[in-house]
Amino acid sequence: MINEKRPARLLQYLVRARKVTMYQLIDYFQLSRRQIFYDLEKINQYLTDHEIPVIDYKRKKQLKMSDEVLEFVSQQAQLEMIGSFVLTEEERIKLIYLFLFVRKESVSNAHLTQLLQVSKNTVIKDVKKANQKLQPFLVTIHYTRESGYHLKGSEFDKRVPVMHVLAACLQKPNGTALLQHMLKMSGVNHRPQEIKMVIEKVAEVYNLQFVEERLNEFIYFLMLYSERTKSGKIVRFHRQEIEHLKQNPLRCSAEKLLNGLGIPKSDSELCYMMIQLLGLSFGKPSACDPLFQLCEKLVFEFESRACITFAERCSVAESLYRHLKPAFFRMKYRIPIHNPLLSKIKKEHRELYTIVQKLIHPLESLVNVPVPEEEIGFLTIHFAAMLEKPSQTRLAKKTAVVICPSGVSASLLLKQQLESLFSEICVVKTLSLHEFKSELFLKYDAVFSAIELDTNEHYYLVSPLMTPAEKSRLVHDVYQHLFGIKSRELLTDDFFHILKKYAKIIDEKGLRESLKEVTILQKMKEIKGEQPVLKDLLTEETIQLAERMDSWEEAIKTAAKPLLEQGAISEEYTEAIINNLKTMGPYMIVGPEIAVPHARPEMGVKKVGMSFLKLNEPVYFLNDKQYPVKLLFCIAATDHTTHLKALSQLTRLLSNRENQDMLKEAESIKSMQHLIELYSSY
Repeated sequence: MINEKRPARLLQYLVRARKVTMYQLIDYFQLSRRQIFYDLEKINQYLTDHEIPVIDYKRKKQLKMSDEVLEFVSQQAQLEMIGSFVLTEEERIKLIYLFLFVRKESVSNAHLTQLLQVSKNTVIKDVKKANQKLQPFLVTIHYTRESGYHLKGSEFDKRVPVMHVLAACLQKPNGTALLQHMLKMSGVNHRPQEIKMVIEKVAEVYNLQFVEERLNEFIYFLMLYSERTKSGKIVRFHRQEIEHLKQNPLRCSAEKLLNGLGIPKSDSELCYMMIQLLGLSFGKPSACDPLFQLCEKLVFEFESRACITFAERCSVAESLYRHLKPAFFRMKYRIPIHNPLLSKIKKEHRELYTIVQKLIHPLESLVNVPVPEEEIGFLTIHFAAMLEKPSQTRLAKKTAVVICPSGVSASLLLKQQLESLFSEICVVKTLSLHEFKSELFLKYDAVFSAIELDTNEHYYLVSPLMTPAEKSRLVHDVYQHLFGIKSRELLTDDFFHILKKYAKIIDEKGLRESLKEVTILQKMKEIKGEQPVLKDLLTEETIQLAERMDSWEEAIKTAAKPLLEQGAISEEYTEAIINNLKTMGPYMIVGPEIAVPHARPEMGVKKVGMSFLKLNEPVYFLNDKQYPVKLLFCIAATDHTTHLKALSQLTRLLSNRENQDMLKEAESIKSMQHLIELYSSY
C-alpha cells in the first residue's frame, strides 16, 4: 500500500465510501482543497505505477471509485498480509511488547532485529521508548545476559498493556497483518476462527450478548493469553476477592470458555476470565443490584443537572445499566477500551460531555479510580440518545433496522439520528452484527449499518456520529434508492445570475457544492433548535441582586420574575417548581448555596430562558438549615437540547470555586456579566 500515512488514509476512505464529493472529503479530513488534491495526486501516481486507471477528480462534483481500483486495493491488502513489513516506530514498540508477552524462550537483540527488520541500535532505542510508554502500567522491559529481554511486573499488570496494544493495532488497516506477523515470528498458532467458535458456543449456551466491537480484540487476547498460561504464568487474587467473584452467575460460562481453549483451570484464572466476560457482556437489570441503584441515581442527577425530565425514567435507568455494567468491571479491573468516536463526541456533544463529566463522581467513588475519558465519551452519547424524542410511528412509514457493533449507546444514537433525518422512516430495531441475516432485506425497507456487511444487497453504510457532509450524502442516497426521488439542484442558474449582480464569486462550483449542505443543516436546526450561549440568556434584564428573602418560595418567584416578564414562562411554571421541591426534595441544589430551579417544559414554558438571583443572605429551601441557597439560576427549557449549550457553560463556570465566591461577593450586575462573558465563548 502507499507508504505515506495521509494519502493511505484517504484511499482507504474512498474505497469504503465508493462515491464521495470533494466537500465531504474536506469536511471529513479537515484538510484544505489543495491538500486533498495533493493526496489524490499521490494516490494516482501509486495507481499509475501499478498500471491501474487513475481516479478522475478534476472538475468533478463527485469522485467515484472504479471497479479496477476497488479490486486492486483489495488485492494489495491481501498481499500485505503475507508480504514484508516496513514498520513505523509506534508499530515496532507494540510488536516488541506482544512478542515478549508470548515468547517462551530467552529473547535477544537478534530476535528483535529479525522481528522488526531494523538494526540493533534501533531495537535498543525502541525498547527505551517502550519503557517510557509502559510507566503508567507498572510494567518494564528488562534485559540480562541470562534471561535476555523480559517483562517485569505483576502478571495482572503485564496483561493490561496487551489489551491496549491489541485495541490500537486492530484499528489500523494493516493491524491484523501486523499481529499475524508477530505470531508467526513467535511460533504461536494463528487461530482466530477456532477461538471465535468457542466464544460463540459459550454465548449461545449461556445466553450472553457481547459488545461486538471489542470481540475481535478479545479473540486475539485469548490467543496470546492461552499461550501465556501454558508457561505457568497465572494471576494472583486475594482469597476474599476470589470467593466474591465465584458467586457471580458468569462462573459457569467462564469455566466452559477456559475448557474450550485448553487453558489450565485455577481459581485465580477462573476469576480472571470472569472479569473479562463481565467487561465484555451487556448487563441485565436487577432492582436489588447496587449498580442498578447507582444508575437510577445517575439518571435522577442527570435530570437535575441537565434541567430536563425523562418521560420514562425507569427504562432510561435500565438502558444505562446495560451499558454501565461492563464499563464498571472494565474500570475496576483496568480493562482498557478504545473509543474511536471520542474526538467527535467532544466536538459534536461538547455541552453534554461537560455535564456528564460532573455527573460521574459517584461512579468514581464506587470503582475507586478516575473514569477514563473514553468511558465518559460513551456515557455522553448514551445520554445524547436518551434525550432525543422518539418518533411517532405511522403506518405509511418505511421500516428499517440498524446494524451496529459498537454497543448500546452508539446504536441508540444512530437510531435517533436516522429518525431525525428521515421523518418518513421508522427504525424498528437495532441489531448486533451477530444478529444480521440476509432475510432482513426482505422484511424491512432499508438496512443501515455502522460496519461493512458481507452481502450483495443494497444497504447504507453510516457512522454513529455523522458530519453534516455525511448526512447530506446519506439523505441523497436514501431518497434516491428508497423513495425514487433524485436530488435536484435547488440553487438554479437564475439564482446565481442574480447573485453575480451584487457579489463577486471567486469559485462558483465550490460555492454551489458548499451551499448544497444548507438544506441538511437547516433540517437539523429545525430538529435541534438554535442553542443560545450563556450571555444570550443571562443579561442585565434577567440578573437580580437582593439582600434577603422572607421565604424560599418568594426567592423562587423572584428569581423567575424576569422570565415571566419576558413571556418565556407562565405563572404555572413557578408554581410547578415549588410543588416539585415539596414533593421531590431539594434535588435542585447543585452545589454549595447554589440552586437551579426548573420544571418540565409542558408546565408553562413558552420559550427558552434563564434568569439569576443573587442573595447576600441565604434562604433555606424547604425551611431546612441543611439547604442554604444564595445563588438561584432559574431555567426554562423548551425541550431536551436547546438549553444545553448555555447550561454546560454555566456548569463550567460554577465548577470553579473561585467563580462561586466571586458571584456570591459581587456587588454589581456588570461584574457578574464580565464573568458570564468569559464562559460564553463556545
